[in-house]
Amino acid sequence: MKPMLTVLPTLLPSDLHLAIWTLTQRPGWLFGNVSVAGRSLPFWKMDLDGEPLLESAWRHAQPICEGLAQCPLRIVRVYANGHTFGQGGQPHKDDLRDQTYTLLYYPMPEWRREWEGETVFYDGEDIVQAWLPVPNRALFFDSRIDHAGRPPSRAFGGLRVSIAFKLEVSR
Repeated sequence: MKPMLTVLPTLLPSDLHLAIWTLTQRPGWLFGNVSVAGRSLPFWKMDLDGEPLLESAWRHAQPICEGLAQCPLRIVRVYANGHTFGQGGQPHKDDLRDQTYTLLYYPMPEWRREWEGETVFYDGEDIVQAWLPVPNRALFFDSRIDHAGRPPSRAFGGLRVSIAFKLEVSR
């Protein structure tokens, strides 16, 4: 059976989308996060566990994600990744356990194709899908799928932000 990867073109209502973007603009970013210990260049991270806006986002996304997974889900952790030019992630799996999922959300209010910054998905050594970080888009996928966040191009002078909801079956 092929692992699940679903694109959710517009995840949240616009007011919640923009409130989450504003949240990611506050102080609280830490530098030094890596995708794979010992093999990755560092990038930015902001812990968002317990953040009321993200809990609201999950309440909106939960029925969609549970419908796709066909089981009840709960949040294990939530955080934002930030990448600037030259700071891409390495291919990795978010979890090796069965019935674990990632909801990857793009809170930016604007994104242009020439800014690049795709999230790429692998099958072995080959990239089989790539998705730009389009504003208010989310990717829901089986956490065992190899993937990586690509850095934005030199044409983008800011921080490419993605918010990762790490999910597992709620028992």
